[in-house]
Amino acid sequence: MGRAWRLSPVAWVVTGLVACNGIVGIDDIYEGNRPGAGGDSGAGKGGSTSSAGKSGNSSEAGAAEGGRDAEGGTGTEPLGGAFAEPMGGAGSSGDNAGGAPSPTGGAVRGHVIDFWGHPLPNIPVQIGDTLVSTDKSGAFTVEDAPAVYDATLAYTFTSEFQVAAWAYLGLTRRDPTLQMYVGSARRDGELYVTFVPKPTLAANQRIDVAIGGPDGAETYDAVSASGTTEFPDWYGPAQTAETAHGLLWQTDAQKLPVKYLAYDSKSLPLNETTTANLTLDLTPSTITTGSIQGSVTPAGVGVRRNLVFLTFSSNARLELVRDAGADEFSYVAPSLPGASLTVAASEGSSYSGFAVAYLGGLAVGAKPALTIPTPLTPQTPASGTKNVTAATKFTFAGDTAGPYVAQFFSQDPDDPSAPASRYQTIYVVTAKKQFTLPTILGGGFALYPNRRYVWTVATHGPYASVDALAKEGGFLDSFSWDEETPQGPLRDAGQFTDSDVLEFSTAP
Repeated sequence: MGRAWRLSPVAWVVTGLVACNGIVGIDDIYEGNRPGAGGDSGAGKGGSTSSAGKSGNSSEAGAAEGGRDAEGGTGTEPLGGAFAEPMGGAGSSGDNAGGAPSPTGGAVRGHVIDFWGHPLPNIPVQIGDTLVSTDKSGAFTVEDAPAVYDATLAYTFTSEFQVAAWAYLGLTRRDPTLQMYVGSARRDGELYVTFVPKPTLAANQRIDVAIGGPDGAETYDAVSASGTTEFPDWYGPAQTAETAHGLLWQTDAQKLPVKYLAYDSKSLPLNETTTANLTLDLTPSTITTGSIQGSVTPAGVGVRRNLVFLTFSSNARLELVRDAGADEFSYVAPSLPGASLTVAASEGSSYSGFAVAYLGGLAVGAKPALTIPTPLTPQTPASGTKNVTAATKFTFAGDTAGPYVAQFFSQDPDDPSAPASRYQTIYVVTAKKQFTLPTILGGGFALYPNRRYVWTVATHGPYASVDALAKEGGFLDSFSWDEETPQGPLRDAGQFTDSDVLEFSTAP
């Protein structure tokens, strides 16, 4: 199972659950989800990665244009039915408010977006006693909000058995952008890729293809010289305009690049109803190369890796280097039109803490210096605690700057005869290292009673406050979707951490 439990909108229908060490994460809920994150297996050479980490075709998830999903649902459900079996008593944000309040309250006019920046319609948002819903542009208005307020929102999958809620605590700004991982329709197409002239691959030569656009990105590693059939996915519109990039290159025995032989790019329209045909010209040509070298200050929390990506303005990314992680490094990299380099240094692995720092927008000859942050440490309730209630205080420690995103994931009922209930994910965005679970959507969303949960704490880079994090364009880090490969809109620099895992059980 991959570590990335952040509710990735993979869309395979559940046929069974696979548990890793007794923990069920989002990767376990669906077949064909992305390979293991935070380790060396992941999106390494010889496989393919995508914005949803899929390995085959899938059905659609989430809310399509107008807020309707593939099955004709609204993407949200009435509060009385969407969040069944609440644990007795909804939590209160209490002293969760952070940051300097404005002198008085007033109207809050905000937006809700997904990981890719798409506006999300029909999302319920609550501030104080006021419950509203986003319009078709993802906008909402609460006319009379207090100076310091919490904003809660949720998305219910109608075609999958899961629901995700978010709570942004201690906001004061009047124009917040509230970002969720999912909420747009997931689309699927078919793509047939060929090359001219057909390459004859010598030892240690390979072809990689990456596609990207405003709605998604995928990489197909070590593609056959005869071509390949793939099933790209994207989020939002039924058709999208992407750009495809093909690279023929050579590695040494350690799989590190030594020479770049051919490159081509083509526009690539995709839709759900027809097969797209892509032909890339990989005639050998002269490609300017140089070195990308630099240094890493490790955090000392686990296995180290150095990563180098060829990053295109189309949002496509090709992985050039996945190395064991020397603290001083130098790699051969190409200089291509419309492309730059992203260098990342990561540390740690699934379930035991993960961290990454990266710099993008680099050119050949750059000498980046990276410092890997240290994951936070969840402290209370201690792992294995029973009878957790809405009044339970959650605490964590660490020096890495926040704000912080505490993540809670429901597990299978211990009683196999218990009634089925949606897999539940709760994200709490807070500037404080101690909190109780806030009241979400007026108490309509709460932890299930008598249920096991796991929780972690993530950081998405240093922000001055939750207000600063709730900026236009969103805050979710490129590596937070899949700890192996950056995804989403391009960011020139960033860092991401995710903590060790603790488990607790709620009161009956």
